[in-house]
Amino acid sequence: MKQNYSFQNFSQRMTPARGAVLWSISVMLTMLAGCSNLDRSRDWADSQVSGQVLAEQVCSTCHGVNGQSANSLFPKLAGQQKNYILGQLEAIKGRDRNSEHTRQFMWGPARYLSEKQMDELATYFSQQPPMKGVLPSTPIPQRGQVIFHQGVPEKGVKACASCHGDRAEGDDEIPRLAGQHTYYLNSRARIAMTKIVSNLSDDEIQAVSAYLESIGEGGAKPSTLVASKEKVVAVTTGSDFVVPRVFDADGDPKNCHYSVWTYGWYCGSFWSALGYHLKNQ
Repeated sequence: MKQNYSFQNFSQRMTPARGAVLWSISVMLTMLAGCSNLDRSRDWADSQVSGQVLAEQVCSTCHGVNGQSANSLFPKLAGQQKNYILGQLEAIKGRDRNSEHTRQFMWGPARYLSEKQMDELATYFSQQPPMKGVLPSTPIPQRGQVIFHQGVPEKGVKACASCHGDRAEGDDEIPRLAGQHTYYLNSRARIAMTKIVSNLSDDEIQAVSAYLESIGEGGAKPSTLVASKEKVVAVTTGSDFVVPRVFDADGDPKNCHYSVWTYGWYCGSFWSALGYHLKNQ
């Protein structure tokens, strides 16, 4: 019996299952073709493939070209601190970092990475232009900026800037936060910084996250996000005396600072605090 091999006949016989098989075969052939060239390889298990090639050929699928991820499910890596990236890759490979998305997307490929490849990956992304800031469509609550720079002393929450820096650029093993996705920051903070954010409300965590995404490269400057008038707030200092804490129009304190060594607020000297305390008895 003569068979009709026309395209129309073939398409009629194509089922979803057969389509899936053909798609899988095409993907495998594409990967094998890429593996034959170390400069374009997608083979995680080949220790000869450089970290930069893996970053460009594989990591970019989720984390974006040059680490500027477009999907908030995947963190931006552009300009991230090298030692932070390296530490996270080691934690993922050792399965110490085990959030749901990490298990789903990173456990598989990370198990093949050599120390050299991890170092090269970290170097590559850290040398890219920093994460781009994204201005929200709605005004950012002033609370987000205030919490980041000043903390919430009455709740025992220290300023995020005391570790991440005033510009949220991070340092060494402390990650850059400026320009990172709001969604990612919000979800990651609840996993990696549970003790610190446990005293913050959902709205406060969201406000800080949105503020941080907005101040990335090319984004807003902190001073443009706050339009509050100068205000005075009572704060307990390290000497247990209450002194006025004055904020300027940009939301920055005029006479107080937070000590990362004692986890306490200090406003002026002990004697100025004593004088204010006695004067207001």
